[in-house]
Amino acid sequence: MAYERLLNREDTPDPTQVQAWIGPEVLPVWDGLEAYLAENFPDFVSEWVYYNAQQGWGLRYRRESQQLCMLFPERGAFSALLILTPEQDEGVMGMVEYFNSRIRGLLNRPSNLPQGRWLWVRLEDRTDLVGLTMLLEQKRVSD
Repeated sequence: MAYERLLNREDTPDPTQVQAWIGPEVLPVWDGLEAYLAENFPDFVSEWVYYNAQQGWGLRYRRESQQLCMLFPERGAFSALLILTPEQDEGVMGMVEYFNSRIRGLLNRPSNLPQGRWLWVRLEDRTDLVGLTMLLEQKRVSD
């Protein structure tokens, strides 16, 4: 399924545009995630990056060459991209029953990558936010 994203390479998103794009129902989830990242990963810097023509603009959190996650605003939601190492993936799979059904479904799909997993999580509500923070905590534990 294709989601409506910010695809214009010439138009770097600003906070007002992102708020309008995500919408009032999901904006508290976006704001909650930004606050969580600022508090728990203060050494990771956020920057807007044009990812590609299909995904468009994303807010990347990274420290030097290490990427924590990337957030892609969508109409009425947003998606997060997390790249898990094999060790992180194993840790996440050990707690798979604690995730909501949507994230559990993503995790139960086999990964084609021998070097871990690229996990795209679409956030639409607070339960998705809780699941994403659990995934991010697993990334922190393995650092």
